[in-house]
Amino acid sequence: MRARWKVFWVVCACLIGIGIVFCIVGAGMGATISGIRTLYGTDSIYYRLNPYDWDDSIEDFNYYDSDNYVQGDEEDVSSFTDIDGLHVEVSYLEVAVRQYDGDSITVDTSQISSKLRKNLFYETDEDGLTIKTKNNSIWKRVGRNDTGYLVIQIPQGSSLKEASFKIGAGRLEIEDIRAEELDIDVGAGQAVVRQFEAGELDIKCGAGEAALTGTVLEEASVDCGVGDVEMVLNASQKDYDYELKCGIGELVVGDDSYAGLGSTRSIDNGTGKDIDINCGIGRVAVSFAKDM
Repeated sequence: MRARWKVFWVVCACLIGIGIVFCIVGAGMGATISGIRTLYGTDSIYYRLNPYDWDDSIEDFNYYDSDNYVQGDEEDVSSFTDIDGLHVEVSYLEVAVRQYDGDSITVDTSQISSKLRKNLFYETDEDGLTIKTKNNSIWKRVGRNDTGYLVIQIPQGSSLKEASFKIGAGRLEIEDIRAEELDIDVGAGQAVVRQFEAGELDIKCGAGEAALTGTVLEEASVDCGVGDVEMVLNASQKDYDYELKCGIGELVVGDDSYAGLGSTRSIDNGTGKDIDINCGIGRVAVSFAKDM
């Protein structure tokens, strides 16, 4: 019996070794994860944690109608004044952030399932307004059907000191936001930021998708695991310095493409504005509006 198990484990080790060799050879020949997805028709990431269908283009998805949005009743809307920080940490929930003609930050829960409203937590302190989901098990259970969506309104033209959004298995759409520090953390969900302006930008994408358009004034950091990040900056490619690292995924920055095993590159354009990108086995694409 022991001899059989020994043979079994030797065979397993050999197969693993062969697989690693094939991966290395494929990466060396220029194979990428995105290329495999395209070849086999799996270019869109399937959202396994919630039964939503991803659109063909992440930029096209829009789960609430901003133009026809009507604020909920008074008992479903909370207002917060003198807030310079916004921190959202939710999962199994759709979140919409928009600007409006007002002087306070409002949080509208009228479109969230009535079973879940009491499991949404608000807190204000010196760091600003924090919004979190409580009891994730019930959010996951109800979210298999439809949790509804949360609408956060920010005064038109205002700028926050800090804004952070951590979306686990959920969706985030930001119409327009300005912040000294902007953090977007996408787990297995999807995020669209249609317009932003940030001094410092930090993007983390696990197995989800993120698409952003906007302006980075000082520095940006992008860390992508197996997900997909697309970003359009209102600048030229030479307006930034770069620290680039790519595993077996695909990294595209402007006119330059970096793919293959362990590709690392430092580019100094003497601007003092840094973009640091770490791409694992997913895909990161950064384009520049002024170069188009």
